[in-house]
Amino acid sequence: MAAFLLLSLLFVSLLAGCGGSVPVIEVVPVPHLTGATTQEAQAFLQEAGLEMGETRETYNDDVPPGEVISTTPPYGEELEKGSTVALTISKGPEMFPMPALLGSAEADALAALQAQGFQAEVQRDYNESVGAGLVCAMQPAPNAAVMRGSKVVVTVSQGSAYVTCSTCGGDGSVTAAVTCPECGGSGVCYT
Repeated sequence: MAAFLLLSLLFVSLLAGCGGSVPVIEVVPVPHLTGATTQEAQAFLQEAGLEMGETRETYNDDVPPGEVISTTPPYGEELEKGSTVALTISKGPEMFPMPALLGSAEADALAALQAQGFQAEVQRDYNESVGAGLVCAMQPAPNAAVMRGSKVVVTVSQGSAYVTCSTCGGDGSVTAAVTCPECGGSGVCYT
């Protein structure tokens, strides 16, 4: 009983000795900053009673350059007023130079584009200066800055549009689309 009384008095004296008020720590949630510019994010943080901390930039295909991708701590987490929040800012999509593949064999060009993360669409066309089966045009052009995953249109040469007429024994060269006039056709004969 004496021990209980002694402990009770000790507890009461401790409470009496703490006569001052207990400081209250004010906490605030991290505001939603995704999509805000750096300046807007700083204003939102100040309004919430927080400070902008370290910022770092990284490439991002979905968030435009200069906008907030994420925060550390994340949105909604409660912090002591005056704490700092780090920001990750978008540099936009990473751009890569389009490889120069003009004159390459079709299979080699497609393999190179696929290895670099591009999507290739093949078209075929006649070309007087590039041999059949070789790349004669590209869109975007070689060395243009493009995003990974972009579509690249590769035009593969079918060779010359002018062929030797097999019907008349080779007396005229004509486009592949017309009949040799030497054989009674109505097209223009290229000799």
